[in-house]
Amino acid sequence: MQDDVYSSVSPLLEQKIAVQALSLPMLPQVTTHVLSLVNDVNSDAAALSRLIQSDQALAGHVMRIANSAAYSPSAKMTSLQQAIARLGMQNIAEIAMAATMGPKLFAAPGFEPLIKELWLASLSTAVWAKEIARKARKNVESTFLSGLLFQIGKPAVLQAALECAQELQLEVDRASAQRLIDRYQKQVGVILAERWQLPAAVAETIANIDSEQAQSKAQDVIDAIRAARVFAQVALEQGEYDAKVLASDPYVVVMNLYVSDVEQLLEKLDDINNTIEALKL
Repeated sequence: MQDDVYSSVSPLLEQKIAVQALSLPMLPQVTTHVLSLVNDVNSDAAALSRLIQSDQALAGHVMRIANSAAYSPSAKMTSLQQAIARLGMQNIAEIAMAATMGPKLFAAPGFEPLIKELWLASLSTAVWAKEIARKARKNVESTFLSGLLFQIGKPAVLQAALECAQELQLEVDRASAQRLIDRYQKQVGVILAERWQLPAAVAETIANIDSEQAQSKAQDVIDAIRAARVFAQVALEQGEYDAKVLASDPYVVVMNLYVSDVEQLLEKLDDINNTIEALKL
């Protein structure tokens, strides 16, 4: 049955990919504007504040996270301007982007737990990547967003595959869905990056994260994401963090992180976990 579903849905999905006829989600307008502001050297905190406040639901969400234990363990903030002043534009922009790019973008009836699972893995990777990049003195800004979206093709493929199956009057099982995701997530992720006009580093990461052959223009970012996946996977598998084991992983070695560096990262484990939990809100 699994082979029948896969072999039936795959050709239709390929056809839609080839002619770019996939029904893919639009990036929320406010997210597009946040991305533009972050990439505009002339933008300022006031512009970001006005933008977020134009969406009351988003503003409330951002303030809840900004006042969480992860971001504001002591004094509470009462205004968005105060939050931006204290946490910085980059942190507030990241909170806003995480809030608007989550599971609710994708329609996958019956597969909501898988969508949430993928999103949690992305959040965890993004937060770890930011810490790893900072430790290795790499580009922190691009790294968080790239970690957040490096596997955005996966939920997009799932949504498209379910629509194809509906056209064919088929039910998609978990195993078939996973096979389709694994096969097409890169292609669909690249299409989505173009449609959403994502920053070049993010698009490069989506296209090259699983390719070991060629060097990318965003190689530093890609290396940080690969190392972050190693750290994130430990938590997702409910394992124990071992500094020596982590430091010996080839992807961590590429970042020039030694056992002492990994130990220092693990000292931030509670803060990192709290940040991940806060961004899930």
